[in-house]
Amino acid sequence: MGNHSKKYNDYSEFLKAGVAMGKYQKIHNIIRKDYMELLNVSEKHKTEKTEFDALYRACLKGLFSIIEADIFGLNNLDKYENYSDKDDFETKFKKTFKQVCKTWNKTEIQKKYFDEKYSDLKKLKKKRDELIHPKKVEHLHESNETDFNKVKEVFNDYDSFINKLMDDFFISVN
Repeated sequence: MGNHSKKYNDYSEFLKAGVAMGKYQKIHNIIRKDYMELLNVSEKHKTEKTEFDALYRACLKGLFSIIEADIFGLNNLDKYENYSDKDDFETKFKKTFKQVCKTWNKTEIQKKYFDEKYSDLKKLKKKRDELIHPKKVEHLHESNETDFNKVKEVFNDYDSFINKLMDDFFISVN
């Protein structure tokens, strides 16, 4: 347990961390389950253009609901220095996972994800932002199988990253 554990000297801090961790996990698991169902429903409607467009857009938006909930929850557990919920997404994402991975001695997982997978997430974030704040018709991003598969791939990469992070992840009190 010791290698991937954050130890608290103060019992009340340990209890607060336990509550924060439980809340984070519960929210993550509910949103993740919903999102996986959304991906399944979307997959079933690929041949129906109107439905697939709407579902694809929901998938693009929903992916970032999971990530933003994770960022918030993990910062309640282990805030990065000068954390602000008003920080932009990229700042929060990078600083959150660097902080948490440093604390729990999992920097190799964070580095691997950032080096190999983060650029795809950033590209989808740009598309999501265009969809949320459309300035042109093309910002509404019509669906196609290639783009949908990219959303699924980015989700699976992120999901794998989070699962590796949370594996052997403990808090304890001295």
